[in-house]
Amino acid sequence: MNQTIVCLIFAALGLSTFSRAAQVQAGADFSGDGLRSFYFAVGNYYQVPERQVDLVRDRALPTDEVPVAFFVAQRARVNPTVVVDLRRRGVSWADIALHFHFAPDIYYFRDGPPYGKANGYWKNHPPRDAEVIDAVNIHFLSEYHHVAPDLVRTQRSRRGNYAVVAGDFEAKSHKSDDRGKNEKGVHGLGRGKSHDR
Repeated sequence: MNQTIVCLIFAALGLSTFSRAAQVQAGADFSGDGLRSFYFAVGNYYQVPERQVDLVRDRALPTDEVPVAFFVAQRARVNPTVVVDLRRRGVSWADIALHFHFAPDIYYFRDGPPYGKANGYWKNHPPRDAEVIDAVNIHFLSEYHHVAPDLVRTQRSRRGNYAVVAGDFEAKSHKSDDRGKNEKGVHGLGRGKSHDR
């Protein structure tokens, strides 16, 4: 099936350009396990059930924006689909913060973007959508995978999107776990035990 036919089908179904772009991005950048792993991490980090993550995913929000939706929803104490629906109508992330009575600097994290800017910077200079997406993803992935924010930012510039970066961190984590199991079997010590010697 060629791309023109796919576009016509989406148009016939009444899906927005925004949704189609998100679906194309998701299909081009990820394959099954990597994307599932990213959504699992989002659900785990924000402590939401898998079905809620599925509802957000099914609304075809671009993958890198999914953590932002959960970040805002958690603070606003609303269902993430409410946030996603605002975003799909074209509301900026700064305006979504204002909609829920937050200052745009809600997206500011120490050691995260905007690098080198003071805490009050976004209060006076509303962040662009790309800055918000970077800030939330860098914070989420650095905390979830226990890595430095700069490493997340560097990997993002190399790998293209945060879901792929998350998959890389997850794969490294599994390799470390496997190596730790092998070391425990050979030496009788598990990971984190070396300081006892």
